[in-house]
Amino acid sequence: MNRFSGFSVVTAFCIAMNFCDAADKPEYASHPPMRPLPTARTFVLSDGLKRFVDAVRGDDANAGSDRKPWKSLTHSIRQLKPGDTLYLRGGVYYEKVSLSQSGTSNAPITIASYPGELAIIDGGLKEFADSPATSWKPFQGGAEGEYVSTKTYAHLDDRRVPTQFLPASWEPMWGIEEERPLALGHFADSMVPLHGYRFSHDLRATNELWLGNKKKMRDIGIYGGPGVWFNRQTGRVHVRLAYHRLDGLGDSAYRGETDPRKLPLHIAVGFGEDVFRLNGVRHVQIRDLVFRGATGSPMIHVYGSQHIDMDHVTVFGGFPGLLLNASQNIRLTHSAFRGLAAPWTSRAHMKYRGTASYQIVLRNDQPVNRDFEFAWNEFTDDHDFAFLRFAWNLQFHHNLVDNFNDDGLECGAKLRNHTIYIYQNRIGACLIPFTQHEIEKDESPLDHDPKTGVYVFRNVVDLRAGTYKGPPKEPDSTGAFLHGEGHLIGDHGSPIWAVMHVYHNTFLRHTPVFRNYYLFGLGAQALRKTERDVFNNIFVQSDRVPGVVFGGMKQAENMREGGNLIWGVKEGHVISVDPFAKYRKSPLFADSRNRYEPGWTTHDRVADPLFVKLSSEETKGADLRLQRASPAVDSGQPVPPEWPDPLRASDSNRPDIGVLPLGAKPWGVGIDGRISLFGGSIR
Repeated sequence: MNRFSGFSVVTAFCIAMNFCDAADKPEYASHPPMRPLPTARTFVLSDGLKRFVDAVRGDDANAGSDRKPWKSLTHSIRQLKPGDTLYLRGGVYYEKVSLSQSGTSNAPITIASYPGELAIIDGGLKEFADSPATSWKPFQGGAEGEYVSTKTYAHLDDRRVPTQFLPASWEPMWGIEEERPLALGHFADSMVPLHGYRFSHDLRATNELWLGNKKKMRDIGIYGGPGVWFNRQTGRVHVRLAYHRLDGLGDSAYRGETDPRKLPLHIAVGFGEDVFRLNGVRHVQIRDLVFRGATGSPMIHVYGSQHIDMDHVTVFGGFPGLLLNASQNIRLTHSAFRGLAAPWTSRAHMKYRGTASYQIVLRNDQPVNRDFEFAWNEFTDDHDFAFLRFAWNLQFHHNLVDNFNDDGLECGAKLRNHTIYIYQNRIGACLIPFTQHEIEKDESPLDHDPKTGVYVFRNVVDLRAGTYKGPPKEPDSTGAFLHGEGHLIGDHGSPIWAVMHVYHNTFLRHTPVFRNYYLFGLGAQALRKTERDVFNNIFVQSDRVPGVVFGGMKQAENMREGGNLIWGVKEGHVISVDPFAKYRKSPLFADSRNRYEPGWTTHDRVADPLFVKLSSEETKGADLRLQRASPAVDSGQPVPPEWPDPLRASDSNRPDIGVLPLGAKPWGVGIDGRISLFGGSIR
């Protein structure tokens, strides 16, 4: 008999996560999951002292043993001592938890799901998942299909001071605090996000086109898909799960159950409370847990802590999903962060009509953040990705970054001595993978430690899938609006960019970048008062050969570049004019030799890289290994030996150009390396 029989807290989400036989699993009543749902792992119990907590059959008056477990996390974690492992039996723990106990280097504290089971820490409300039939009622006078909670929830607009500040993310919401969404959620069976509405007229709208000016949009609204809205006057949550009518959404449109009384939902309300906080602790391990139920608040907040190791963790939502501040020696491995962007959610919906969330945020309180590692993780499906600027020795590798409808990796303004290493990742659909905001005019020093900066190497950046920027202004049955390409780099406010060393990457896109800037913008944009190296990269577009445009630059900036190969899959074979000829006769080319003696473009070339497989159609997949006859073989420029490169030994002669030297085996990225570097599952 299933240990959850008769236990309604474990909803369809738990059923979907292999707590029962496959034959018992229902079809998804909402929308199919966007990504694989987490599953329980089997492993051996620890050798040290073991404690147990069970939300089903526990009691906090018990001893915390396997046979007599505790019931609540709040009680359980206060009992922990160095060397203890707290096992959470499978189920849902509706608690917000703060850990203040530390382990030691030889005896860390471990908090983990029980082997073969999956525990969920939920900061939301229990009733909407447990008893949806009695939690909602039709809302009289609202839109067709609108329901309202049967309970009221007071004091949710207390306006707590946020624990994160981010530019361009509506935090804080200057002058429009009353618009802050105070209810967020997910479908319980699939964990597809619900839209967190700012305005009731959007929740109730039938229009799904982006009709422009604010007055018109406020009068008629724009429906952003199934979602929730909190009414500050009544203290009740409103929900509407209406079907989409927007032409072109295709399989991204919602066609599931529309009555929330028949469909368990995970709903969280409020603002400013962390779901899981580690404050001033050391030597703690977090294993195989699922986190959900944050609103405009961090899901996991690590402050002033050292030696924190998180592995096989899954986070659904949060703003941000992970907030790190004044901490050292933090590891995040084999984990999944799933954001707030549903299949039908665009940048415009989130930025202007919902929650403009980040997934990862690093703050800069003292002491400085130092020695972080993010490896083999999956970061997907959100508005903005990561605000990383404040870190010394941040290692970011073997990760999947995919489906962010706005900014990607923000490595910060030029600082005197930060070091960020971004390598061996797959970066997919993202509007602007490398971005930057200006916070203060004088935030960047003129000088810097020459050994520091941002190192970007051995990555595949494949932008061909595009992102959903915003709904069309007129009906569009083609669905092309779902796949708009942005830029490889871009900024807000003309900041001074960090010193960047970009080498041995492969960049793919369909359409030309803004103004056809050279090297997808790396050779022309954001060079003021900084330094940049761009060596041995491959830049391929589906249509035209990438341009050689330097954006009206009057004099050469401090850039060194060479050994780059550019190509257009369709146009490259028929070009008859040397794309470098005009530029190499210009005064800018002559001036570039004062910055880098050979001169910009001197060691670059236009040629077919001869990948094993690459089509102009992104859906046909790719194999970006080099064929033996590739012009990228033995054609790169030597780079300084102090620059890190895990594949340096694979280049026996001159460096090969691109992400993989000839004969090198591609690696997997994401949880347990389950995703191919070139896209798609590898097992």
